[in-house]
Amino acid sequence: MPIYDDTLQQHQQCAHSLLILGKPGGGKGTISGKILHDFPQFRHVSTGDELRQHVRNKTALGIEAKKYMDEGCLVPDQIMIQMVMGDAVEAVEKGQSLLLDGFPRTMEQAVALDKNLDVDLVINLCIPNETIIERISDRWIHSASGRVYNYSYKPPKVMGLDDETGEPLVQREDDKPESVLKRLQKYEMATAPLVKYYEEKGVIQTFAGTESDVIYPNVKRWLDHQLAGDEAATV
Repeated sequence: MPIYDDTLQQHQQCAHSLLILGKPGGGKGTISGKILHDFPQFRHVSTGDELRQHVRNKTALGIEAKKYMDEGCLVPDQIMIQMVMGDAVEAVEKGQSLLLDGFPRTMEQAVALDKNLDVDLVINLCIPNETIIERISDRWIHSASGRVYNYSYKPPKVMGLDDETGEPLVQREDDKPESVLKRLQKYEMATAPLVKYYEEKGVIQTFAGTESDVIYPNVKRWLDHQLAGDEAATV
């Protein structure tokens, strides 16, 4: 059963729900930021932010979600959807469009979300695994301070040492090439059906490349074209 009634869908006829798919470390955050800057009609809905806020504020949903988190389990889809929809309802009723960040990530989540919200624009960022592995595995940190360095574009002054303390830098287990590859493989297994699902709905566009600054102009042109009808409707 849908969590929200038909009133929301009537409001959404004047708005859009945009989803960005992309591998971990594939530039989703950078592209999202550029979209929000160039298309202010979109409201950012981040499931990660929603989850942290609910847990921090000890809401009913937050308390329920924390039980699963404390056990190291994934938060059930229905809880996540209620969190997303809580923010989405307010935005859509104001005629705002939504930029969904971090959800859905699986077919099951996409089907469940469709019962409550019409995702009508999907951007699929296709970045080579080699590029992502190199980008992430170049990241080293100073454990005590949390300072982050990247040998590709923000290297330390002395290789292997923190700029301020001179202490050794370390690499997180998750940032090691073999760990990054495993994460990418899991992502591809989970999202391949999701890409096909949105392809069958005719709402997805794939953008391939290795640099966000090169990819984004194509994303912007596509969005300009998709949203052109909205401007005509308001004239």
